[in-house]
Amino acid sequence: MTISAFEFSPSQFLKDVKFTTDLLGTDYSESATRQVLGIYGRSFQEGAVLWRTTDKPGGALNYRFYERRQTDTVGAAVRGGLLNADNRAADLISAWSSLYRGNSTELCDFDAALGLVKTWVYLGGLRPMEEILGTPGVPRSLRRHEGLFRALGLEAVRHVAVDYQRDTANLYFRTAKALAPEECERLLSLTKSGPPDTAVFDDMAAFTAPNGYTFSVTMSIGTGEVERVAFYALRLPAGQFPRVGERLTAFFASAPSYDDEEMNAVAWSFGKGNNYIKAERSYCGRLVSLMREWNSPMTDPNRTR
Repeated sequence: MTISAFEFSPSQFLKDVKFTTDLLGTDYSESATRQVLGIYGRSFQEGAVLWRTTDKPGGALNYRFYERRQTDTVGAAVRGGLLNADNRAADLISAWSSLYRGNSTELCDFDAALGLVKTWVYLGGLRPMEEILGTPGVPRSLRRHEGLFRALGLEAVRHVAVDYQRDTANLYFRTAKALAPEECERLLSLTKSGPPDTAVFDDMAAFTAPNGYTFSVTMSIGTGEVERVAFYALRLPAGQFPRVGERLTAFFASAPSYDDEEMNAVAWSFGKGNNYIKAERSYCGRLVSLMREWNSPMTDPNRTR
């Protein structure tokens, strides 16, 4: 079934969330999901929707909508009782959202059991890292990394995000070239993580975009400590996957997708001695088309193993 024959249906989505949480052996709350759909119904209807999980045993199922219009998702969350008005992570993401007024777009992540967990902002294109960290309202704890990011060549930011559960902020950088071992080691120095083993690095090098990929940095809002980094491979070639294990193999094979072009993605996440793989899969709403509009770096569709 393609998007031309599929219009987002709350009732079908509820069934699909339940099916996918059962598939992954993780928690689900129908009441929390219904609350989300009640607050953000138009965003799910008009945007693009995807699934997200990790290879951690019992790891949560998340779902996300991508907006195609300007929307105050934070205000909607406060009015709907999902966030307190004085939440400092919400204040930070609202400051970033207003930085390029008229060009920025908000999107949200939800936990299938807990509801809203994260707000993102697409900044309308690549933006200078100095402007993002220099935004009024950004705490000094985050600003102090400006020189370090510049020294590592992390200068262009496409997305920012906050995680309400973990009280963290994320910057999503666009790198300028293919991943090489020495660059991987330099970037992992942000978290003092050791290098991945050869098999993992070979997958990372093979599947990340060859002309510059997405690299994320997760920082504590309170202390500024860099907690995690991640290397993204967006839109894997059809039928091709890195080594992901049984849990994510089942996720990619069976999580429902009704999109016209399937979008599967992975990210290798490193930090605090706890490394894991994130996985994303499109649900509906022509996500690949939207990613093309945003000029998101994607895996080479012509690559072969």
